[in-house]
Amino acid sequence: MTLLNQVNYRGRKEKLVRVRNPWGTVEWTGAWSDNSSEWNSVDFSERDVVKADDGEFWMSYTDFMKNYHRLEICTLTPDTLTSDDTKQWSVTNYDGAWRKGSTAGGCRNNAHTFWMNPQFKINLEEEDDDPGDNDVGCSFVVGLIQKNRRRMRKVGEDMHTIGFAIYEVGLGGGGIIIIIYWS
Repeated sequence: MTLLNQVNYRGRKEKLVRVRNPWGTVEWTGAWSDNSSEWNSVDFSERDVVKADDGEFWMSYTDFMKNYHRLEICTLTPDTLTSDDTKQWSVTNYDGAWRKGSTAGGCRNNAHTFWMNPQFKINLEEEDDDPGDNDVGCSFVVGLIQKNRRRMRKVGEDMHTIGFAIYEVGLGGGGIIIIIYWS
């Protein structure tokens, strides 16, 4: 689920849920799906606000509750913390690209070219403060996506097999290197 919204539909408010299919291969075909007749009764200005990207679809809240029996949170981000304690998180985005001959080193099985893949060094500067825990460490979250890759399906290209490897650099706070690879 990526968004909740409501639109004016035939004199009443209709609650809608936007759902993202990470594989982008199957979408809802019932009420409020792409090009369904329900959209004809919604003002153009509202339609533009609730436009769904490829791989996302809208459905009514009622249909969502009928068709889904469990919702699992699959992405951990700083805003998902539910503790009353205020913690300072830092979010950083790195963009990389694979280019044949320069930055496309393949997976770890290709030891002679793996080092060519995009690499990002991060420094974890503050230890986690877990009162009941004697472990020394610093939590971080890595998310890896292929931006706009679904659009390439229209020209016959599919998602790439990608991954990442994490290495500790040096002893005593040298940092961490994250290598992103495409095989």
